[in-house]
Amino acid sequence: MAIVNVKKVSHVALKTPKLESQATFYANLAGLGETERDTTGRVYLRCDTNHHAVVLIPSSEKGIDHYALDVGSPAALAEAATALTRAGIPYQTDGSTELGQGPSLRLRDPDGFVIELIGSMEQVSPNYGPRAVQPRKLGHVTLRVGDCKRTAQFYSEVLGFRISDWVEDAFLWMRCNPDHHGLAFSKADRIALHHFAFEVLDFSHLARQADHLMQNSYRLLFGPGRHGPGNNQFEYFRDLDGNIVEFTCDVQHIWDDATYEPRVWSSKDLWVNLWGPNPPDDFV
Repeated sequence: MAIVNVKKVSHVALKTPKLESQATFYANLAGLGETERDTTGRVYLRCDTNHHAVVLIPSSEKGIDHYALDVGSPAALAEAATALTRAGIPYQTDGSTELGQGPSLRLRDPDGFVIELIGSMEQVSPNYGPRAVQPRKLGHVTLRVGDCKRTAQFYSEVLGFRISDWVEDAFLWMRCNPDHHGLAFSKADRIALHHFAFEVLDFSHLARQADHLMQNSYRLLFGPGRHGPGNNQFEYFRDLDGNIVEFTCDVQHIWDDATYEPRVWSSKDLWVNLWGPNPPDDFV
């Protein structure tokens, strides 16, 4: 039995030396809306009723600062803290001053990624003006890790995630609710964020987003296509710091954990893109 039971992916926080340009990019090119800014200069961006799905942190560096998982309620967060203490897993409760959320705690996974656990998020209006495509929610986060199965063991035993699919030792997908994956792990020499994904309504919104990027002199990095694991349609593009953003739809749902058997894919299988070409080298 897991120590903590996470309910969903909450948000991702990115360090950036290009704060204003990145804020404009995510509002105008990725369809998010700015909720507010705090006294440290952090920009909070949303796509639904949650106060934020992305936090931009002014920094001389770029890349992921942390990402957050929601345990469902303030009471569940208090229970999580007690359970982590009993299990001897270190965490901090004074690391976050983010707006729009209640108390939180932070711990690190085996690869050093900072995980923020939250129990509540302020609810705001999902209406912030017209966008070419407004994502429905933050869907998942994919991390480059040293050992997918070692990382998966931590997320399973500590945070309650379940394995949905994997590709040998190269890639692994995990879920904490019926969505096929909320987290995924890619084996790599360099530990870093691979991408994070927003769910959109359907394929017409993927096409609309691709047109919107094209009209603003941006191009897709990879896609559109359909993944094997998760069966979701996808397209990827980069933000101004080079972070990879995915727009996705039609993701597989797993409703019965008791009967579901994870599929083990071979690296020789057609799994990255069932529709056609593999991704470019700078994607992998």
